[in-house]
Amino acid sequence: MKIKIFSLLFVALTLSACDDFLTRDPMDTVTDTPTFWNSEDNIRTSMYAFYDVYFEGYRSGWERADWYAETNVADWTDDNAQKSATYFTKVAPSSETDVASTKNDERNWTFSYIRKLNIIINRVSSSSLTDEAKRHWVGVARFLRAMEYSKLVSKFGDTPWFSEAIENTDYETLYKEKDPRTTVMDSVLNDLSFACENIRKSDGTMGLSINKAVAYAYTSRLMLFEGTWQKYRENNTEYAKKYLQAAKNAAAELMSWGDYSLASSYKSLTTSEDLASNPEVIIYRSYVEGVVTHSLMTFQVTEAEINSPSKDLIDSYLSSNGLPINQAENTLYQGDKWFFDEIADRDPRMYANIDKTGLKLDGIEKVYAISGYFSNRFVNEDLKTKAGGTSNTCITDAPVMKLNEVLMNYIEASVELSQLGAYTLVQSDFDKSINLIRDRKSTSMPHVLLSGSNLTVNGVTINDPNRDTDVPSLIWEVRRERRIELVYEGIRFNDLRRWNKLNYADMALNAKLNLGAWLDKERFITWYNATYSPTTPITLETLKSITLDRAGNTGYIVPITDSTMLRTYSAKDYLYPIPLDQITLYEAKGKTLKQNSGWE
Repeated sequence: MKIKIFSLLFVALTLSACDDFLTRDPMDTVTDTPTFWNSEDNIRTSMYAFYDVYFEGYRSGWERADWYAETNVADWTDDNAQKSATYFTKVAPSSETDVASTKNDERNWTFSYIRKLNIIINRVSSSSLTDEAKRHWVGVARFLRAMEYSKLVSKFGDTPWFSEAIENTDYETLYKEKDPRTTVMDSVLNDLSFACENIRKSDGTMGLSINKAVAYAYTSRLMLFEGTWQKYRENNTEYAKKYLQAAKNAAAELMSWGDYSLASSYKSLTTSEDLASNPEVIIYRSYVEGVVTHSLMTFQVTEAEINSPSKDLIDSYLSSNGLPINQAENTLYQGDKWFFDEIADRDPRMYANIDKTGLKLDGIEKVYAISGYFSNRFVNEDLKTKAGGTSNTCITDAPVMKLNEVLMNYIEASVELSQLGAYTLVQSDFDKSINLIRDRKSTSMPHVLLSGSNLTVNGVTINDPNRDTDVPSLIWEVRRERRIELVYEGIRFNDLRRWNKLNYADMALNAKLNLGAWLDKERFITWYNATYSPTTPITLETLKSITLDRAGNTGYIVPITDSTMLRTYSAKDYLYPIPLDQITLYEAKGKTLKQNSGWE
């Protein structure tokens, strides 16, 4: 039985007075008193109000999460083929309201959370708590401030830095010009360093509260993003090294504790009713029947997958011998002209992500996949017909931050530093990251060995013939491992952005993004009728709605047949546009808020 008081707090805090006072101006005179801030319980409750903002998991009710599909962040990648393309933003929105209405992309040009956190930092610092308690709670608030500013910088680049709560009448400060990106991220790093040093190792319910491990894990994520952004987008080697080193150090510190270990089952991470005892999970969002529930599993059980695994994603899975499928030395791969041949002897993580019983095709299955490949990463088979797995009442917990990501952050930061001449890679770097992940009982893939500037497996140098020519083989394989291990967790879009690789999400440039499985219609019909013995056998007429990439009855499934409807990208898409009303507000005060490049 799940006993999760944290989920109850979510409900209570939605309308809590201590959160409400932070949004009112003037401040509430009842709760915002010195006495209020002298209580750790009051402060802890105030902090819980931020959790569904920064650790949203699968969100709640019918809200779409960035996990899997149907939001901008989930779909602006190369992982899913789509029936109807999710486009990049075309024009700058007129207001915050316009942005908030578009597929959950609601974190915009607003500093309300920054103000709330700055107030908390001020009040706690002035409280009568012990020095240790003050450092802990200021650390938690500064950690959350770092999370918020990292999101703002990730989306908009340069942004004003506010270290204090600003009065509404202080127009000179409220409408200050943007600070340089590096200035803001240096301040973010300072906040994260303070948090890592001062947040308690244990406080509140393990896995459901911010602790030192959470701070270190997110430091590895946020600094990896900024370090690679500086390298690939800004061409700033100095700052790239600085932030990548911070990412590596944070991951290494957490790894050295030995407090977390990989779960034996990869799929259990996204299908468990209760993650409380999972040794891999650093922080998660708890869902409890009748209290807080979600609908992500329902989307993969009862709805047609109009966004489903692309040919690009499927081809990225290695064979079980650890080699890319198209590498000449790979004798295991049987080709892709028949589904069961294509998925034979592949990385077992593929089987945790797609239904291996066969293609799910439009015209035959009510719950079909637009690419033929049916994703089931979030499906708990025992809950499919129960209240806890249907409608918007799903109760599987969401693993918000896990050890496997920390391991991948560590090895990527290490490899990137080595490419910059700031670190010398050794075999142990791979043994305690990728190889450790591959040793997971449910994965059991062969180890990689470092050999000069390449990786080898079973004595064969890995050399993917489909690798980008401008990406070194070592980095290519680390990125592949990251993609496979963290697929559909809302991470890929920002990975592509920080690597300067949004072209992968361009359907015109990346042909495999608008392709599904190879389909021999006549062979499939023969197999299907023999396997399922339907009352009315299927025919070519049954499959008439499925378009192939060539004439005849064999070819790759093509979800979008009108080339003018394919998603394309441009350079401006690496940063979001500032809503026009914000620029107008500045102008009304005699100030200037510069629009991001390309959005003018």
